[in-house]
Amino acid sequence: MNGAAPRQGGDDPGQSPWLRRRGSWMLLAIGLLALVTFLSLTQPLPRVDRLLQDSARAALAPPPSDDIVIVAIDERSLAAIGRWPWRSAVHAELLRRITAQSPRCIGLNLRLIGPDTEHPDDDTALAQAMRDDGCVVLPASVSALNPERPVERPPDPVLAQAAAGIGHARLALDQDGVVRSVYLHEGPEGRMRPHFALALREAALGARTPPPQQQPPAAMPGPWLRSDQQVLLFTRGPGRFRTFSYVDVLQGAVPADAFRNRYVLVGATAPSLGDVHANTSPDVPGLMSGVEIFANVLQALIDGRPVVIAKPWQDLVFNLVPLAVALLGALRLRPLGLIALIGAMLALQLGIHLGRPSIGVLFAPAAGVTGLLLLYPLWSLMRLSAAVRYLRRGTAEILRDAARRPAALPKRFAGDFLDRQMEATRAAVDGMRDMHRFVRDGIDHLPDATITLDSRGRVVLANAAALAYWARDVSAMIGADAHALLAGLRRRTTGAPMMPPGALLGELQPISGEGTDAQGRALLLRCVPFFNADNAHAGWMIALVDITGMRRAQSQRDEALRFISHDAREPNASILTILELARQRPGSMKLDALLTAIERKARTGLELADGFVNLARAEAERFRPEVLDLVALAQQAIDDGWAQAQKAQVRVLLAAAPGEALGIADRTLLMRALTNVLGNALKYSPQGADLECSVREEDGHWRIAFRDHGPGIPVELQSQLFQPFHRLHHKAHPEVHGVGLGLLLVRTVVQRHGGTVEIDSAEGAGCTVTLVLPKPTAAELEALASLQE
Repeated sequence: MNGAAPRQGGDDPGQSPWLRRRGSWMLLAIGLLALVTFLSLTQPLPRVDRLLQDSARAALAPPPSDDIVIVAIDERSLAAIGRWPWRSAVHAELLRRITAQSPRCIGLNLRLIGPDTEHPDDDTALAQAMRDDGCVVLPASVSALNPERPVERPPDPVLAQAAAGIGHARLALDQDGVVRSVYLHEGPEGRMRPHFALALREAALGARTPPPQQQPPAAMPGPWLRSDQQVLLFTRGPGRFRTFSYVDVLQGAVPADAFRNRYVLVGATAPSLGDVHANTSPDVPGLMSGVEIFANVLQALIDGRPVVIAKPWQDLVFNLVPLAVALLGALRLRPLGLIALIGAMLALQLGIHLGRPSIGVLFAPAAGVTGLLLLYPLWSLMRLSAAVRYLRRGTAEILRDAARRPAALPKRFAGDFLDRQMEATRAAVDGMRDMHRFVRDGIDHLPDATITLDSRGRVVLANAAALAYWARDVSAMIGADAHALLAGLRRRTTGAPMMPPGALLGELQPISGEGTDAQGRALLLRCVPFFNADNAHAGWMIALVDITGMRRAQSQRDEALRFISHDAREPNASILTILELARQRPGSMKLDALLTAIERKARTGLELADGFVNLARAEAERFRPEVLDLVALAQQAIDDGWAQAQKAQVRVLLAAAPGEALGIADRTLLMRALTNVLGNALKYSPQGADLECSVREEDGHWRIAFRDHGPGIPVELQSQLFQPFHRLHHKAHPEVHGVGLGLLLVRTVVQRHGGTVEIDSAEGAGCTVTLVLPKPTAAELEALASLQE
């Protein structure tokens, strides 16, 4: 414990507190590690392990796959078809009906170990049906009356030759008779077979298992081997795997695509046939049929997430590492911290259990859990005993040295020495917290994005403006690398990175300048180092000042100057030139041609002025939202353009539109944009052509499209459409008049509405201009309507 404490003058100088504490800790550590090691290697707590394993297994049970279908030999099928076993011809007919739907592969979980002497042609028919399907897997049953010398009974040779694979159908039973795992490979030495589900999976992937050599059913020579033990992950869900009754499949009473491209497992589910087993499924209490257990094994193989039993050394590491971490924490942590650490280690072990499909290993956690649960009580008992001895020695020292008793503390510090120390610590923490809050709030209220870094360039403090700029919360921001945060910031003049990798790890030189980020914002960067009281480098302070508005205003000013100095003067200069030529050569130009030329230049100047003013208004006017019917607005634009359409001999049609398309928009701005798009389309539409307008909804947006049948725009030139005073067809179509500001105004208006403009065109194929506007929700429409009222 930190803080003031009684002098240890009465203690043995050879026994320091450090030695006493480390000695007790080492004793506890050796005892607990030895206990957990013994429990992990001997596994004396199988019931606890199974309880934890079953709980973890049920907690992460995956949903059943739609790729697996079960054809069940249930009680209804037995009643309809007759006493079991059935003739092979019945199974052949079932196979033909399943094959007709093109399944991925079929697994016949049936004991077909001998020929049908009463109906010898049935086996041939069944074998032919298996060949016709091309992917049918059969089981090889294993009799385990004598566990040390099992007897394997392979399928009948006629059927085995026709099968695409043969796998053993044995389940691994634990001591309590519950099925929790299977062995993926099992059999006599040198002739081990894959499991039935594994053989089905391999057959579907094209790996054909060779048919077994014919030999009488007897004990196999050599030892019986089992490998690749895999834990069963039972599915959950009320429906389980999709299941059809055997008799329904025979009668064709199943959907036409029930088996298409799916694994089909055929087997007994009727309890009277005896193929049922105890299991740990969360949704199937009691007994589960073998065919459904095989379906669970197959799903684990398909998902590629097998879970195997941990080896002894893996169990040992799994149980010892969390205990060792908790023991190390006991040396440094306070009681609540140690409890939290133990809880974290227990949660870690539980998390590994829950994440076993990803880890692929199932551990026995009882030993580790036991050690972690014993750690805190034993350590607390040892520390409590030491604390009592310490308090007794301290009390005795105070009584012997009463003349040197310290002055009484104020009433707010009344209590025993532990209370006084806690109060003093709390006062210091409160003072530090107040100072930290003062500094933090001062930085947080700065209008510019400001971050404080450590000497390695990691964020230690970020104000609200910085969190908003990088769109992160505090937890994601703290510790982030400033080089990565500012990687997209480049100098405005040269385009070089303003914060290259390692810039904050080299010389301690300020970094400043103007740059542009990935979103096109203009930013002023100021990065300066600061030092601590020992004049050692302590970190960096970075401020980002957003000057985008200033740069935008400067750009608008430059654009206005360019317009006034060049674009607006050009028509007037041309008029003066024409008049000068007319004066110098009176007969060179007829009066009508002279007036026409002057009129054209004057109109160009007027259109330039109007276009520039309209563009400036679209950028700067206050946005006045209201609820509008976009269909009615499009129809109004068509009506307003009727005279221009008649002059161009073009028919404008509202080709497709819903009855109503409600949106939130500024009527004046949006109407101006629609008029510009329509007018531009009319300019380039050939005489006698149709110009189609449509309004439709797509992905939560309204799409207002105008399609013309004009010359179209090459793909490589479409990026120039929104450049001011730039016209793509001024050479190819000189008769079309314009100043090149219309589409720029359209894009400006649509962007102010939160939308985009799409161009779909190709050379010689016409052009479609689509205004994509967000579709408001009913709540947004209702809120705006209430405000307008």
